[in-house]
Amino acid sequence: MKPGKITIASYFGAALCLFLLSFVVGWSSKWTNNLFYGLMVLPGLVLLIKQRGSGLFKQPLVWVWTAFILWFLVPATIAGQFQFFKHVFYVWMFVMVIGAFTDPQFFRSPVFVRGQFWILALYIFGCALYSWVSGEYAVGSRVALLPARLQNVIYASIWLLCALALALPIWIRERKLIEGAVAVVFSIFAVVFILQARTALVGVVFLLGVWLLYGLYHKPRLVGSVVALGVVVLGLLVLMVHNEAWYQSLWARGDSYRIEIFNIMVGEWRNCGWMLGCGINFHTSQLIDGWMPIQHPHNIYVALGLYSGAVALALFVVLMASTIWQAWRLRDVWGVYLACALVMLNFDGSLLIGNPDELWPLVLLPAAMILGRALQAQRQALA
Repeated sequence: MKPGKITIASYFGAALCLFLLSFVVGWSSKWTNNLFYGLMVLPGLVLLIKQRGSGLFKQPLVWVWTAFILWFLVPATIAGQFQFFKHVFYVWMFVMVIGAFTDPQFFRSPVFVRGQFWILALYIFGCALYSWVSGEYAVGSRVALLPARLQNVIYASIWLLCALALALPIWIRERKLIEGAVAVVFSIFAVVFILQARTALVGVVFLLGVWLLYGLYHKPRLVGSVVALGVVVLGLLVLMVHNEAWYQSLWARGDSYRIEIFNIMVGEWRNCGWMLGCGINFHTSQLIDGWMPIQHPHNIYVALGLYSGAVALALFVVLMASTIWQAWRLRDVWGVYLACALVMLNFDGSLLIGNPDELWPLVLLPAAMILGRALQAQRQALA
């Protein structure tokens, strides 16, 4: 880019990249929040006012987003938590700024897509290597906490697999099969050995299923042979490691009380009332096994219903279905990224509306990218 040629799209693209990068190099949530407020919210609000919405409200998907986000004013008002209004505003601004002002081509380019995956991979492997060398975690034990803003190993593993979903079509299209194979192997290694996140294994199965169906449709004989070979290799690997402590530990935790948490939280939601839920500040007093407190529902769908009622959950389902349909219609691979995240977040995740956290790159980012691509297609059709 030549000096003096900075555009609105390049500015907000750079701001978004810095925001995402802060999750793996930032040491506090405050830094991530300030980057978002200063670099995206303030200039984005000025531009949206100046450009009278920048054509956003000509896109039907924006109205679904607006209905979903505005609903959260209802539980916030009932709870008297007017401070929560700013969280509603921040989420709406994040989606609208990305949809209106970022360049859809750049965020689908090999530079960004491959860069996102390998930065996340380097972050996870670098942290694991340091923890092994320093003795914080033994080799083979679960790396239970990462050092930067992206601390939660479950969210880190989900993001890694979503980034893999976004990058695989590029590696295949550009015939960078070795890089793609290395990325797949590392992702499985990170999920199974480093982070030992079984939630992410659901994402692995989902991605394998998507690519299996795609391959069987186009080249059934070749893919069938590859699957048969893969099953044999997988069986041999399991035989080799099934007595290892890390492998047994991976399965020894059972479902990590997910079923019990689900039943308790849905029961609390029922007791509070299906329509409005229990309120945005609700904390259950029930304990697992009589001693273990429950931090959150560990399910993004239950969290939406529990904290903000069935209306919020219904609007969210409609919004995500509409977004994925737009991605399918536009053949946008960000739809696979979003679908992969939503499948895994059925086993983790809390309330989506709030200050910037790990759920934003998993749900809000891909949904906003698809919105931006739909808006671009609409502008081109009207030109």
